[in-house]
Amino acid sequence: MKIAIYYQKSEKETSELAVSRINKLIQLLEVHHIIKGVFIDRHNEGIELMELLNSPVSELDYIYINKPLENDFDRELVKQLVKTEHFEIKYFNEI
Repeated sequence: MKIAIYYQKSEKETSELAVSRINKLIQLLEVHHIIKGVFIDRHNEGIELMELLNSPVSELDYIYINKPLENDFDRELVKQLVKTEHFEIKYFNEI
């Protein structure tokens, strides 16, 4: 399975803590998955999300996201891409 990881930091979360959480997730996932990319955004930003969604997502089986997207536009864009590009969204708590 080919996956990407998207992580949006919480408002007061440090980069060090975010990276630590992502590294723990990578250790779990890399056993059975090929990780094609890791994308990290600051709180209330979506630059890396757009970078991810502009990559060849049709090559992915799953995108793992740490929490539901808060921005309506981003949420709808992902919903449409899931339909057309045939990948699935999974949340960290589903592992």
